[in-house]
Amino acid sequence: MSWNRRKVLLFIPIVVLFVSVVGGWALNQASDDVDANLTTPGSIQEPTIGTNAKNTGKKFPFVEVANLATGENGTISPAGKPMVINFWFSTCEPCKREMPALSAAAITYGSKVDFIGINPNDSETSANAFLKKYKITYANYLDDGDQLAEAGIATLPATFFIDADGTIVSRHTGELTEADITDQIENKLKVS
Repeated sequence: MSWNRRKVLLFIPIVVLFVSVVGGWALNQASDDVDANLTTPGSIQEPTIGTNAKNTGKKFPFVEVANLATGENGTISPAGKPMVINFWFSTCEPCKREMPALSAAAITYGSKVDFIGINPNDSETSANAFLKKYKITYANYLDDGDQLAEAGIATLPATFFIDADGTIVSRHTGELTEADITDQIENKLKVS
């Protein structure tokens, strides 16, 4: 049996058309359950890139960090008043944009709320240069990554709003505005 070149050339587009139609139909059938999948809750995933652990209502896991002002190691702990703990690093654009809002809030609420910054990424020199540039006066610390892991953080910036007992009242991942900070402090931490 010999193949006629003309028949083969005619047969190829028919096969391509058939595979395209059947493949399109199969993909459409598979995607019909997408709405059901979106509304069916799944399991809680462990922190990975793009996700932070769900930890509201749990105690904040305070671990040892290095004070950027003094270079001394120590553990941050609640001092009988609420805390705002912000994780940041110097090349993070959202971190740069939210720093003035955090600084302003620290000035406004500083007598009632402790503000703390934790940098898991930079050297002491670059972190201090960043703090100087943005005129940040509240306490900031370097972390070797232990605090990130303990707090279940995978993406930055991340800000925790913690009550006077050290319990996480709320967490915000991503850039904060002054309105966001005021809302969290006044409505979640109940500080006015």
